[in-house]
Amino acid sequence: MVARFAQCLGQMSSARTRSHRLTIFVLLAIATVLVTSKVARGNFRASDVLPDREIHVAYEIRLDGHHEEARVRTFLPSSDDRQTIVDESTEAGRFREHIETSGRNRTVSWSAPDVPDRATIRRTFTVRSRAVRHDVDGALVPPASYPDSVMEQLRPEAAIQVDSEEIAAVATRIGADRGPTITRLRRIHDRVRELRRRPFKGTTDALTALRLGEASCNGMSRLFVALARHVGIPARLVGGLIMSPGRKRTSHQWVEAWIGGHWVTFDPTNDHFAELPSRFLRLYYGDEVLFSHTADVNFDYAFVVSDTLVPSATARGWFPAINVWALFDRLGLSFALLRTVLMLPIGALVVVLFRNVIGVPTFGTFLPALVAAAAAQTGPFWGVVGVLVVVACVAVVRRAFARLELLHSPMLAILLAAVTTTMLATSLIAERLGIERLTYIALFPIAVLAITAERFYLSLTEKSLAVAAKELIGTLFVMLGCYVVMSSLALQVVVIGFPEILLVVIAADIYLGRWVGMRLSERIRFGRIPPAIARRA
Repeated sequence: MVARFAQCLGQMSSARTRSHRLTIFVLLAIATVLVTSKVARGNFRASDVLPDREIHVAYEIRLDGHHEEARVRTFLPSSDDRQTIVDESTEAGRFREHIETSGRNRTVSWSAPDVPDRATIRRTFTVRSRAVRHDVDGALVPPASYPDSVMEQLRPEAAIQVDSEEIAAVATRIGADRGPTITRLRRIHDRVRELRRRPFKGTTDALTALRLGEASCNGMSRLFVALARHVGIPARLVGGLIMSPGRKRTSHQWVEAWIGGHWVTFDPTNDHFAELPSRFLRLYYGDEVLFSHTADVNFDYAFVVSDTLVPSATARGWFPAINVWALFDRLGLSFALLRTVLMLPIGALVVVLFRNVIGVPTFGTFLPALVAAAAAQTGPFWGVVGVLVVVACVAVVRRAFARLELLHSPMLAILLAAVTTTMLATSLIAERLGIERLTYIALFPIAVLAITAERFYLSLTEKSLAVAAKELIGTLFVMLGCYVVMSSLALQVVVIGFPEILLVVIAADIYLGRWVGMRLSERIRFGRIPPAIARRA
């Protein structure tokens, strides 16, 4: 009887094994067919899935007009073959706005007859730009003449002393007056790079920068232009902004030189030779002042920069039948949300590997993956710090209210309030301390942190401090593993281009769902099983 029962169990187990294997095979076959057909019919390239970066820039202007007439003038970016400006808008209150094009520059002015104190102007626009790298013919030499439109970029200016004897002496000493054009510019670039970089307020002309041996970006650029013009290479200043995310007051200045019928970019301050990164935004040409305004007003300004990822034009139209990029774009949803939705199942698979195969204890199966997804804004280190702060504070609150013997639901509501308060307080303190990453702790899902804190406290009260600490450390360790995998751009590109790969993830989950082998932590803990015991088993 016992033998027959064991035989039935064996048959049932064998049937389940065949069912699992068949399910895994079907999932893998479907994923393979979908991926293969998409590549064959859609002419897929990995670069098609890579998102474009849209950068949002805002001018925030504040002035105290003392209820008198006031005027502000500045430059606006314009589109060219490197940068595209879209979605421009202005919030100017009572100010009248006037935009005009003057030469190569586009200017905007705001004016009003009765401007109160704390009056504000906000001008916003979105930028799509690309990096440029110029391939210059090394044999080109400065020609005998230039077009009339270029000749003006050879003349001296008040702050660009082209005809100075000191400029001439430096040009001769470094060999900038002989050889091919690109060789001359390389010598000029290297000489200007020798200046110590130091921020200056006001105007630093070319000679002052040379004599001091130090300058800001505008002093370095003026010296570069002066040397280039002296040796017969037309050059001009370009003013703009480096669009790194955050709030700033610093603008930037670089150079363009005329080579072989084209303007070629140089930035001696940041050592960009015949190239320009995508985050450089051109605002104007020439030696200009970025902001001018009515005298006797308290004037302040800031640039606020942020960016988002959007699908490329190729990705929007590529294989519409299974195109999650295009779907999210039509719905107006962000790339960050798409990335989170598609990468969470992979994060959950990583958690399963850590728990079932390695044997790392965690608070639940999905919490580490959810916390890892939330840490995309803070980064892994400050994400861990934020979680520890919230867990510690909520554990204290939970212990303080434990004596009231409240029901579970009201207690969870209190914990949610404690989590929210702690997150906001942490963000405020981080802002005061200048820890920008930690300020994003306020973006963490409140429920996820509340459940994490609740699990920690329950483990602390029902088990022991050692067990609770071990599970918390395990949760954070697995969270870091999930973060590394989920933040991989290469993996994101593959999954966004081929969401059917999630079928492979499900197949892996099914395989691990029948994992009966010894966990890695158990092997480490118990060591190798003696052969005699293994034979008896």
